[in-house]
Amino acid sequence: MSRPRVLRSLAGLLFFSVAGGVLICLPLLAALAFLTAADPGRAPVGLIAVMAGFALLGTFLLRLAMMRVVLHDDHIALVNPLRTFRYYWFDVEDIDIVSSGGWIVRVWAGGVPRWAWGVSRIGRFGLPFASVYDDPAQDAPRFVHDGYRAMRTAWQRGNRRR
Repeated sequence: MSRPRVLRSLAGLLFFSVAGGVLICLPLLAALAFLTAADPGRAPVGLIAVMAGFALLGTFLLRLAMMRVVLHDDHIALVNPLRTFRYYWFDVEDIDIVSSGGWIVRVWAGGVPRWAWGVSRIGRFGLPFASVYDDPAQDAPRFVHDGYRAMRTAWQRGNRRR
């Protein structure tokens, strides 16, 4: 059995890790400054709520940093922000790229599409400006195409082993 291959956006990993880390550390630094003050007085409830919101947002951004697609010999794992999907290769019906607010790689299993966010990319102008007129075969970034090809190759190889 060979080692699993992990596909992920290194730029997304770096951005979401740094942003999440900063948003989690900011409330901790504010709490430390408040507790070490000579006369801290009473803590403002609004500030505590805002800092808790920063910490929650930072936790979600760290979860976004962990998005990836893992290709195994016998199955694929789509690690998305809120849920991980695992499909055996023989259950996968199709793998394609769609253009909708960016380039999204989909895995079809059991007639249901699941998005592989770890190898997808939001469009140049963000979600409100969908790139629906782009041709994914020509306009998708190289990272998306390389991940798509790797997934299709692993899928075909996995189906041959049955």
